[in-house]
Amino acid sequence: MAIRKIVKYGDDILRQKLKPVDYNALAPQLPQLLKDMEETCLSVRGVGLAANQIGLPYRLAVILIPDTSSKDENAYKRYVIINPQIISMRGEKLEEEGCLSLPGLWAEVTRATDVTVSFLDENGKEQTLRARGLLAKAFQHEVDHLDGKLFIDLVDPTLKPELKKAIKKLRKDWN
Repeated sequence: MAIRKIVKYGDDILRQKLKPVDYNALAPQLPQLLKDMEETCLSVRGVGLAANQIGLPYRLAVILIPDTSSKDENAYKRYVIINPQIISMRGEKLEEEGCLSLPGLWAEVTRATDVTVSFLDENGKEQTLRARGLLAKAFQHEVDHLDGKLFIDLVDPTLKPELKKAIKKLRKDWN
């Protein structure tokens, strides 16, 4: 396994709407890629990581949600989403959000509280899943990445000048 370098805000790949991948073409490299993505995400205490965040133009993401049913505080449930599409969204909640590609930046954004998503899993099997809470938020955040959107695009427009100043200041610390 290897920890990959996370692409930071300003890199063009973060703004590209990624095309669906051919699962069969991706399958041979998928086990190692998923291990790398998982290890990279865990190394920075992330909840999710899209392939374009490590510089790859694949419509693929991993989501790692803490497993509250486990006695192990480090346990998590892993979701691999390939070619995901949000089918429906319900509810609305304003909540603080951050991003591994914008380290140190947090802002309030409105997300749906309940989503239904279709995707291929890591075995190429079609799945449809209804998610609530943190998982719903993570699905939306990662699908946005794959569509070339960042959470800062959802921030209240009146707060954008303040956000730009914060990004300029934080960029100095990004490697």
